Amino acid sequence: MTLLGDAAHLMPPLGVGVNVAMPDVCELALAIAHHNTTGQAIHAYEEIMLPRSTEMAQLLDGAVDGLLSTELPDFASADSH
Repeated sequence: MTLLGDAAHLMPPLGVGVNVAMPDVCELALAIAHHNTTGQAIHAYEEIMLPRSTEMAQLLDGAVDGLLSTELPDFASADSH
C-alpha cells in the first residue's frame, strides 16, 4: 500500500499539505508511465516522495505552536494600512 496526497504527509494544518501533494500526483503519474509494473512505479515514486515530504515536515517542525497558542495577538499595535 502506498499513500498519496495529504494522507501521505503528517503536516500541521498550515496549507502545506496540498503543496506537497500536487508534486506527488505528478511523480506517481510519471512513474506509472515509465515503469513496466505498478510495483516498480510505486517504488520509484516513493523514492522521490519520501525524502521530499520528510524535508518539508522538518521545515515545519514547531510551526503549529502558533496555532495552539493561548495568547491573543496585540491587534491594537498592529500596523493597518
